[in-house]
Amino acid sequence: MTKILRKRRGFLSFILGLMSLIFIPTLSVSIIGIQRDGNQMERRNLEYWQMTVEDIIHDLDAKIREYDNLSMLALLQENTLDILLRREFDQIEYIEACSWMEQQLGIKLFLNQSIPISFQILGNNGFYYSSDGEIFQEDIMPLIGQIEKTGRISIIIDDAEGKQTEKKNVIIGRYIYSYKSLQPLGYLLLSLPSVELDKIWSDKDLSDIKILVLNENGTVVYGEAEAGSEQKELYESLTEEAGIFQGQRKGDRKLYIYEKSDYTGWTAVAIVPRSVYHPSIWNISKVFLGAGAIVILLASGGAYFLIKDVYDTKLSNQMNEIARSKAEMKALQTQINPHFLYNTLSAINMYSVLEDTETVQDITDALSSMFRYAVQNPLVPVGIEEELEHVRNYLRIQGYRMGGIPRLEIDIAGTENVVMLRLSLQPIVENIFKHAFTDGVGGEQFIRIHAYRDGENLLVDVEDNGRGPSMEVDHMEYVTDGEQNGRGIGLSNVHKRLKLAYGEGAGLWISGRPGKGMTIQICQPYLVKETEE
Repeated sequence: MTKILRKRRGFLSFILGLMSLIFIPTLSVSIIGIQRDGNQMERRNLEYWQMTVEDIIHDLDAKIREYDNLSMLALLQENTLDILLRREFDQIEYIEACSWMEQQLGIKLFLNQSIPISFQILGNNGFYYSSDGEIFQEDIMPLIGQIEKTGRISIIIDDAEGKQTEKKNVIIGRYIYSYKSLQPLGYLLLSLPSVELDKIWSDKDLSDIKILVLNENGTVVYGEAEAGSEQKELYESLTEEAGIFQGQRKGDRKLYIYEKSDYTGWTAVAIVPRSVYHPSIWNISKVFLGAGAIVILLASGGAYFLIKDVYDTKLSNQMNEIARSKAEMKALQTQINPHFLYNTLSAINMYSVLEDTETVQDITDALSSMFRYAVQNPLVPVGIEEELEHVRNYLRIQGYRMGGIPRLEIDIAGTENVVMLRLSLQPIVENIFKHAFTDGVGGEQFIRIHAYRDGENLLVDVEDNGRGPSMEVDHMEYVTDGEQNGRGIGLSNVHKRLKLAYGEGAGLWISGRPGKGMTIQICQPYLVKETEE
């Protein structure tokens, strides 16, 4: 019996020693690899959240600038200044002034903005008008003292009587001066609900994080701070123009990513729960470590390579997803609010029908079609005929703008059923107008689009006979120039999106000779509609 026990103990010792010899080194290498890949995933997520905060500040600045320009539009109306210059009104004159404000000035303001607003005008001569019948002169008097008398806009958060955030108004105020005599005339206030700011970044995925926007005094403009000291803690920690810091509350330390706007002085803060930015990685690690231990028991050191392969695949997929998200965000930043555009175009079209103006109808129809097409996902392929129709609508508008267009020649024989990346052709044609025909358009000039199959690829040549490049170029791949100036979707954007969608073999190629025109070629896989999915 003693010998048997000794043999069993020796066998168990051998098994434990063998497992220790294999398991401990492999486990150590696995932990190091998981930690390294986990850190990379955290950095990628952090870059994505920083980009989201930057985009929110950019979009918010653009919207405030829109209302800045809108206030100037109101103050440049001759009738507005005439009303505020009057010393006194009789009852009929006062009614006529209010009627003009409602029917003329109100229409101009509401057609030039995309978020519902109300406006109030208070003159130094005692005149008062509000487009919202529930806002009286005594309601705005506490706000008047906060408007700077410099002629610049003042941004005010109306949280009188402790209003909840969703009931607050963002007030754009400006002191009115006559642009002729610089005489002070009164005040203009544009009011928009704070909750309407949701529409500015409705296209962004904010499901895992919380967004707050604070003004220069630490007041919450957008979002809801948690009860307690979170708002005060945030305000005291926003010491730089941009930064990242971790909350001080033990057991629930959040990550705060913020950036301040130079234009409004407001600060956007992304609040990331700890369960999103840290523990999730550790939980994944524990699953794979458990799987690795089982695999080691069955097949020595296979666990490390399995974990490494799975993590590399997961990391690569995440990096590709972030790159695709950046491309979609850049495309979306170039789009104006489509609902506002459609409503405005419908109004223009209605007036043109009443006036029997066929030219206006044709332009608005083409522009409406272009924007309905452009605001859809630019990474989803469409039929080549849809792309060509988008080009034709663009040329219709250019024809009215320039008085004429080059001759358009299209040859897509044999490729009528292929699909290609949305918004690929029109930016190339727009580039031709910007650079090839700078001296005007004559009858001998043309744009030729030729689509054909080359093995497993679809090639689309867009050729012109304009001024051509500054030096001879012989079929070379387009070279991107980093971030583009302006907000347009240019050749660099098309080139990058083709590579994101179809891989490194896709993209743009260029060739041409000085004075002889240029050819820009699209290269992508040959796909037909039946295999689009």
